[in-house]
Formats: sequence, C-alpha cells, structure tokens
Amino acid sequence: MNDHLSNDIKREIDQIKVPEKELNQVIQSAIQNSKEKKPTFNKRLLYFGSVAVLLFGLFISSAFISPAMAKVASKIPYFGQIFEPKSDIVSDIVKELRKRGYKISGVGVSYPQKEIQVEIDGSESYISMVKGEVEKITKEILQSKNYDAYTFKVSKYNDYKGQGDAEEDKRNKEFEEEYTKVHQVIHKELTKRGYNLLSYGMSYNPKTLEIEIPKTETRIKELKQVVNHIFKLNHVDLVPINLKKVDMVKREQENRWSDIVDIMSEDLLGKKEYKVRMTGFSVHPEPEVQAFITLSSSEEHSKEFAEQLEKVIDNFLQSDQMETRVKGESYHIKIFSKDNKVIN
Repeated sequence: MNDHLSNDIKREIDQIKVPEKELNQVIQSAIQNSKEKKPTFNKRLLYFGSVAVLLFGLFISSAFISPAMAKVASKIPYFGQIFEPKSDIVSDIVKELRKRGYKISGVGVSYPQKEIQVEIDGSESYISMVKGEVEKITKEILQSKNYDAYTFKVSKYNDYKGQGDAEEDKRNKEFEEEYTKVHQVIHKELTKRGYNLLSYGMSYNPKTLEIEIPKTETRIKELKQVVNHIFKLNHVDLVPINLKKVDMVKREQENRWSDIVDIMSEDLLGKKEYKVRMTGFSVHPEPEVQAFITLSSSEEHSKEFAEQLEKVIDNFLQSDQMETRVKGESYHIKIFSKDNKVIN
C-alpha cells in the first residue's frame, strides 16, 4: 500500500466516530498483559502486534455496520472485495480457459447445489489430455477469489440434438425453418409501423409467437392482423400470439436490481462463511432482496446469523458503488431459512 493511499485511509478513519471506551479497554488490556509478563524484545513485538490485530478486528466489524467504515474498508485489498462490483465466476472461468486455447463449449452453475459444470468439446483423446489442466485452472480461479462454496465437474460436451422423440424433433425443425422465413419480415413490418418490440420470438411447446410491447401500446388488434397476414402470405400455419404488455418503469427497475443482485451474489454464493445457497429478488410492489441460507429456522443462532447477514447485504446496498444503481429507492431484505421461513 503506497503512502498516498495510507494517508487517505488515515484521514477517513480520523473522521469516523470510534467507540473510544471499547478501544481504550482493548489497548489497556493488551498493554497490561505485556507488563505483567515482562516480555523480551521479541515478545514485545508480539504483544504490540496483538493490539493491532484487536484494533483491526474492531475496524472490520465496524465496516459491516457503518457506511463510513465500509468506504475505508473498500480501499483495503481483500476486505474490500465484498464492496467491489466484479465479473461473475462463470465468465471468468470461460474467459481464462479460452484464452489458454482450450475448446470450451460452455460453463454453467447448478443451484442450490452450487456445482460448476465445465464442458469440453473434442475427441475422447483430447478430453483425456486436457481434463486435468482444465480442472487445475478452474480450481485456481476459485481459490484466487476465496470461493470455497463451489464444487466443479469437467466433462465432455454432450450434443443433445437428436435425443428424444425423432418425429417431434423433425416437426420442430420443419416449423423452425418455416418460422425463420417470416421472422425478419414480421419484425421489419412491425418496426416500420412504429411498434416498440421489447422481445420477439417463438415458443415451441406449445407453438406460440411471444411478443413483448410497452403497456402504453394500444394498437393490439392491428398488430395481430399484420402478423397473421404475413403468415398467410408465406403459407405458414397460424399460431397463437401471446402478447405481453410491459410496464417500462418497472422493467428498468427490474433490470437495475437484477444487476445489483448479480454483483451481490458473487461473494455470498462463493464463500461458505455466508451460508447462502441461493439469492433472488423482486420489484413488485417495491424492491426486495432475498437470500436463502443453509440453516434451518430451528437451529441455534440461525436468527442471529440471518440478522448479521442482513446487515452485510444492507451495507453493500448502501455502498458508494451501488448508489447509482439503487437510486435512493426503498427496499426490503429477506433471509429465508433452509425450511423457507423468513428469519430476519
């Protein structure tokens, strides 16, 4: 840590109200112990170090309570990680493995098991040759982030095409080819008529055209007529149109809080100490952040743990990094036990 950074931290610590009574008790206790034992020079260093450890422990504990302390803690490597937005673990693994030239077809995570699956594309001999190296790199990435809550599995990529009902697959493929012919035409025509298509695509089971538009759009009948007309002109069988109207204010809010929870979840899910098995959120009627932990409601101290976890999450949401995302909105934090009871 350079001198400039040290001075910045010192100035900010000086501005923070520290419980002086507790602080003095810690110092006096440590000094008293050192006097009573009449230590040698080396032991004096040890006792002085113990004061520093106690003070640092007090500082870190306060960081999870005081936003001012959190700001200081965020400047210290490692302890600041929980306050820092960062890339997700899946992206990091994919990026690193592909950078090193491995044929990675995909990486995913299953919840609540928290197992990372790394799939390699290639022959059996290639898989056998690189599997150990891929496992080693994946393990190193997890360790570099102190993510001890994940397990991982490296396996051969399975091409799921052709599995299942052959006739059904054939029908779906034929329909996909037909739909592809009209997809661009429909999108172009609706856009030309001034429709704001938020999402647009085909669902196959059952076959349905899925369209999302702003809730302020009123030309519903015309939209359906345009779509059906294009289907008929191209001799494609008509399918039901599932039209969903979207509250754009809520959609923007939903996207923001989705990003917030994604950032928050990285450490909460990755580190065993938080005991979090899943996270979630809702913005209806107002933002609510959810953490699902591994403790049952009947376990001793589960409520106290949930309340402490709530403080950690709340501190994160109030941090400088989250200010532009939270936008001063009111929110709730709910901690669910293993038996799905709210315990905070």
